[in-house]
Amino acid sequence: EVFDPERFISRLLGMGDIRSLIERAEEIAEEDVDAEAMDAMLSGKFTLKDMYNQFEMMNKMGPMQQVMNMLPGMGNKLPKNASQVTEEKLGKYKILMDSMTEQELTHPEIIKQSRVKRIARGSGMRNEDVKELLKYYQVTKKAIKGFGKRKMGGPMGQMMRQMMR
Repeated sequence: EVFDPERFISRLLGMGDIRSLIERAEEIAEEDVDAEAMDAMLSGKFTLKDMYNQFEMMNKMGPMQQVMNMLPGMGNKLPKNASQVTEEKLGKYKILMDSMTEQELTHPEIIKQSRVKRIARGSGMRNEDVKELLKYYQVTKKAIKGFGKRKMGGPMGQMMRQMMR
C-alpha cells in the first residue's frame, strides 16, 4: 500500500479512509461487476446468488478489520473480535449457500421447511443457521432496494454507489 500522509493521519485519528476504501472497491468491481445484474439488484431483484457474489467481493477487499478501519468512526469503536465474528458468519453463510441448488439461489422464496432441513444437512449445520441466513438475506434485500430508490450524497453515499456499481 502506498504511503499517503493525509490518509495515514486520518486513520490514526479514527476518521477512516473512505478514499482508499472506494479505490479498493473500484479495483475489485472492475473485474467482477455485471451492469445488468447491478441494475436488477438496485430495482429489488436481489437473489442469494447476488449476495454470494457480494461476499466474494468483500473477501477480495482484504481482511475485514482493515476494511472496517477505513470507515469513519468504525475502527476504534468496534470490539477487537467483531471483524473475526463477521468473517466467520460470512464464511458460514457461503457454506450454506454452497449446499443450495441453483433454483434455491435464484428464487429463495421457494425455501420451505423441507429444503431448510436438506440445506442444513448438506452443509453440516443446523436448521437455525439456514433460517438466520434467510433472515439476513431479507434484511439485505430490503436495504439494497432502499439504496436503489433514493439518491445518496456525501462520502458514504459515494462509497455505497461505488460498491453497488
